[in-house]
Amino acid sequence: MAARSRSPKAEKDLSERQRYWLKHIRAAEHQGEPLKTYAKRLGLSAHSMYEAKRRLRGYGLIAPAPHRQAAPSRFTRVAVEPLQTSLVISLRVRLASGALLEWSEAPQGDALRELIGLVS
Repeated sequence: MAARSRSPKAEKDLSERQRYWLKHIRAAEHQGEPLKTYAKRLGLSAHSMYEAKRRLRGYGLIAPAPHRQAAPSRFTRVAVEPLQTSLVISLRVRLASGALLEWSEAPQGDALRELIGLVS
């Protein structure tokens, strides 16, 4: 079984390849340029650069990423309540004779037919 290499604790303990990536990562940060843009401009692999940054951060040689505050929720909690109305049903019937019949509530069933029959 191969012995595991120890994680570098200081820059001097880094391999040549790790120092190479650290130099580029620091240069990009110093210029305020995103790693992807920096890598593309210099013809470097952005994937390799991000992977190196992740490992170097794990060794404690690069500061942890700043904590981003969560974006505010775009959803709002709402409560749906039953519709409460004071719906008043009114019914008007004008008969051929000119008589006007009015109700605050519509009569049920045959009651309307009977009422119309009485006044017509």
